[in-house]
Amino acid sequence: MPPADRINITEVDGVKVVRFQDRQLFDERTVREVADQIAAKLPNDGKPIRLVLDFSEVGLISSTLLSKLILLQRRIDGSHGKLRLCELSPVLQQVFRTSNLDRLFGVDRDLRSSMEILRA
Repeated sequence: MPPADRINITEVDGVKVVRFQDRQLFDERTVREVADQIAAKLPNDGKPIRLVLDFSEVGLISSTLLSKLILLQRRIDGSHGKLRLCELSPVLQQVFRTSNLDRLFGVDRDLRSSMEILRA
């Protein structure tokens, strides 16, 4: 039986927007399925990938998810694309600050801000 859809992806003006279906991206299986589903939706044609991860429905993340995000950032950098994160709760913002990952990732207040940056 295939895993349940953990993400919802839409595309607006060439920018893929990922919205997570789970409130908690914590257990190994969920994190693996999320990462696999995102990877499966990204092109492998060498064109720059422009991607926004919308965390508006997410309340808890694991360090495993953080490592998957780092790998995703590397893949997007390799395509000369851009990745933005948005709608992080105060708790998630603190996780990114504490781990110094707010320096690696572009973090925006809301989806509109992320889209403006990626359209520029």
